[in-house]
Amino acid sequence: MKRLIPSFIKKLIWQFYLRIKHGRNNKIGRGVVFSKDFISGNNCKIGENTIIGTGVRIGNNVKIGSNCRLEKIEIDDNSHIEGGVIISGFGGGYITIGKECYIGINNILDWSNTITIGDFVHIAGPSTGIWTHSSAGMCLNSIPLADKTEDYRPTSPVFIESNVYIGGNCTIYPGVTIGHHSIIAPNSAVSKDVEPWTMVGGVPAKVIKSLKIKTDAE
Repeated sequence: MKRLIPSFIKKLIWQFYLRIKHGRNNKIGRGVVFSKDFISGNNCKIGENTIIGTGVRIGNNVKIGSNCRLEKIEIDDNSHIEGGVIISGFGGGYITIGKECYIGINNILDWSNTITIGDFVHIAGPSTGIWTHSSAGMCLNSIPLADKTEDYRPTSPVFIESNVYIGGNCTIYPGVTIGHHSIIAPNSAVSKDVEPWTMVGGVPAKVIKSLKIKTDAE
């Protein structure tokens, strides 16, 4: 009679195998859980008790802090994800982070729709959230949480171009594009597009000043 291996034993075996596979060229902390489809580069560091969910791919020299939860995200070379960062959502979105980027402690990125982040982007912590959906319509129309249709839970992508600094405790709303070489001041709520070479801040965020240096020819 064929002996069946309990499912929890199979999971332990898989995690042991994945830890060896990804630990050959990387430093893996205690309690890290891997998805089977995880793809890692070399010389990466993953902190303790981080959960690597489905659809995660990281490049070389990527640092991920402790107690993170990642899924549906691609992170390019030399980027740093601090501890407590949550990557979560509901829908068909995906998150792409470029090279030399920094995501601060306890930040939240929502993949309900697409988030595209360029190179050399710093998103300070704590508690900055980038959202691609709104459930306000569900609240106002007594829609059950299980109903995730676009009618009452619309989604829109967020684009953050290269060379952008976003301060801590900010909220980036669905559908926003933040242009390159711009600064979002801490404690801001960004609900409209930000032009390149611009500093904005406040609730709602408004233009503070231009960052573009004028030349003699202008």
